[in-house]
Parts: sequence; C-alpha cells; structure tokens
Amino acid sequence: MTGTLDPADATKALQQALRHGAEWAEIFVERRDSQTVRLDGGSIAEIRSDIDTGAGIRVIADGRSGFAYTNILTTAGLLSAVEAAVGAAAIELEPDGQATVDLRTVVTTSRQRTMFPDEQFDTPNTISILRRIDSAARSRGDDVHNVSVTQVSVAQDVALATSDGRFVTDRRVRNRMACRVAARRDGNLETGFCGPGAGLGVELYEQWSPEAIGTQAADRALTALAGHEPPGEPLPVVLGPSGGGLLLHEACGHGLEADGLIRNSSVYARSAGERVASPLVTAVDDPSVDLEYGSYGVDDEGTVAEPTTLLDAGVQVGTVTDRGSAALLGKRSSGNGRRESYAHPPLPRMSNTFITPGVDKSDAIIGDIRRGVYVAALKGGDVNIATGDFAFAASEAYLIENGVLTSPLVGLTLLGNGPTALASVEAVADDLSLTQALCGKEGQWVPVSYGSPTLLLTGLTVTGSKR
Repeated sequence: MTGTLDPADATKALQQALRHGAEWAEIFVERRDSQTVRLDGGSIAEIRSDIDTGAGIRVIADGRSGFAYTNILTTAGLLSAVEAAVGAAAIELEPDGQATVDLRTVVTTSRQRTMFPDEQFDTPNTISILRRIDSAARSRGDDVHNVSVTQVSVAQDVALATSDGRFVTDRRVRNRMACRVAARRDGNLETGFCGPGAGLGVELYEQWSPEAIGTQAADRALTALAGHEPPGEPLPVVLGPSGGGLLLHEACGHGLEADGLIRNSSVYARSAGERVASPLVTAVDDPSVDLEYGSYGVDDEGTVAEPTTLLDAGVQVGTVTDRGSAALLGKRSSGNGRRESYAHPPLPRMSNTFITPGVDKSDAIIGDIRRGVYVAALKGGDVNIATGDFAFAASEAYLIENGVLTSPLVGLTLLGNGPTALASVEAVADDLSLTQALCGKEGQWVPVSYGSPTLLLTGLTVTGSKR
C-alpha cells in the first residue's frame, strides 16, 4: 500500500496543511477492486469489474473542517487537494513558518482476509456458483417463479497518514451473495431472500454452500405462499437468532451514534448511565471480530479497532464515535469513524453490532409459550431515532401453539419502541447469529453485521396486512 501513498508525499501534504494553520490534518488513500456478477431468470444479467483509487484529505481548524478528494496521487495532486480542503475550512492564513510531521508506522492486524486472492474475482467460477444457487432454488418446486442471484466481491487497501504522526494500513476483503426468489401460486406472489456475507473470499462457500443459499431463499418464498394472516391479539414474540440484531441496529444502535446524541435528535440523548433495556440485554459494537462483514483492523481515521459496550446489563454505557464527535463529547474515539470511500468524509457508524449470548436454550424459550409468534427473520422497516418508534416487516414467521411452531404467517409487521421493546426482553438464548448488510446514512453505505441470540419479548405489537 505504500506504493499508493508514499510517506514522503504524505508528509509534505500534511506539513502544508499545518503551515496554513490547520490544527489537524489527515490523508485517507484507498484502492478498491470490486466485482459484481448477477444472474436473473437463469441468464447472466450483469458482469461488472471496477478499480477505483483516490485520496480524501480533511483539515480541522477552530472547530471548522474542510474536506477534498483527488484521484491524482502525486505530490502535486495531494498538495492541490490540501489547498482545496483548507479553502473549504475557510482557513485564511497564508502558508507560513515551519511545520514538522514525523510519520511512524502503526502496526495493526487485518480482520478480513482470504487464503485464495486469485480466486476472489474468478468470473467463470463465480458464474458456476450462481448457477448452482439458481438450480437449488428452482428444484424446490414448480411454484418457484423467478430466481435472481448476485455476488459482490471487494478487495480494499487503505492507508492513512495523520498530522500527529500516524501512518497505518489495512487490508479488507469481503464477499456477499444475495439470492432473491419469487414464488407464485393461485394468483399470489411472495418472495424469499438469503444473503450471507463475510470478511472472506471464496471461503464464504465453505460456511454456506451454494445449495443451502438457494434452498433457504426458495423455502422462505414458498412458506410465505402458505402463510396465514397474523392473529389480531397481544402475543409474546420470539425473535430467532439474529432477528433481534436488526431491532438493535435500527432502533438502538443508530440512536447511540454520537452525531445524533450531539444534535439531541436521539431518544438516547439524555439517558446515559440509565437503564434503557432489560438487565438480560448486553449489547456490543465490535469491528475487531475476525472475518466478519463489518470488521476492520483500523477505522477510516486510523484508530485501531476495538469493541465498545453500548448496553451493559440494560444500562446505557457506550457511544459509537469518530474522532470529531468523541472530542465534542469529551471522549476518545471508539474506532467507528467510517466512510463509504475516499470521496466521503468519515462519520460515526456501527460495524458489527449484537446482543451477547445469554444462558437459555431456544427450544426451552419456545416450549414455554402457550400461544405466541416466532419471527425467524426480519427484512427491514422504518425507525424514528428521535422517539425510538419502529415498524419492522418479517420475512419468515410462524404461530407458536403449546410450545410448537405451527402455521406460517405472512404479512406480519412488528410495531414498537426501541427502549420499551428492549426493556421487555424476558429471555436471551445462547445461540448468537449475525446477519450481513449494507447500512445507509447521509448518503453513505458501509458494510455492517448485526445479530442476537433468540430473544423473548412482550413489548411488541403484532399486525398484518392481507394480500
């Protein structure tokens, strides 16, 4: 990576920023290789390969920040971007005096990797995997109407140089397969999805066989075709492994990102140190999880990745911060300064966010319920972080009767409030599982994982909508 960001060039650019009067300056350089291959309706619909390289430069002075980026990674290109960032920060001083930057390499551990880098962008092999997924999905029956399968692979090298003397690099490798199946019967159309990912290359398919991906997506669509309307009555809800992770991510995690707390736009802005969830709930954001989809060795400001406890036995104790928001809160950065690419400034963002395992067994949790709802997977929804109110749609759900999963349910939506829902957790199992996704915020998308063990909640409202 030092071939992309020369330390000597970085030193000159940082010194130029300091001579202008900047209190802080950073250079974020990235080379990203990516490939997207999509099969739709049995035919290859897209093969796209991209290589993108550039540098983002940020300067800070008197509480103002300026950001600029360039694709020209020469000394002149970096100096020109420095001048643009200085102008954006409205720093009016002319370059004056001496500024010393002594870059020293910070050794870190990459959290994403592949043993087979030459195979990560092997298009014929990828097409073969997609066809195996397509075949497995279609083999589930004649009601399978269409199958769409997309693999996105990324290899990303980043280097950061900062005016306080840090020079750090990170290698990030990730792979995600997304299979969507549409099934049709008697005029009804339902869909199913399976989208595993990891901080790996082709090793992903040692964890998830192509056949398992296609089968799960198809079975979810077919199960939905046989589904019944959710019962219109208050019922306890069991969220299956990873299901509670989406609730945590959307209804709690975003509310604990520091920019929302600083703007007082989060329901959690005034509850630090208070109990906001059941004592059974401990929640963590951890970018250092090995080989996970949202992991990294250092964040996009050069801070070494480490776990941050957000909720400790239900008490709000942590915040997701980047360097700037941490300074405003009088904290140190939690290592969550993230950006979509070199062309974007960093924001405080989650990485891998999950509820830690409890001691109960999922079978025992379900077995104790006379009548309730089991939600195997959620597929997104809407959240108001100012109030914590949310609505999440289920992609797979079942009625629980006398401790047994019975009728599949379709069109089920869970309504609730983040703090209220988390306070209503009555059991936490030991079967933690994570789901991979892209998370959007202020127009930037970054890879994340979210998860939970099986959870029993009583503070949710179950609704449905007829086909």
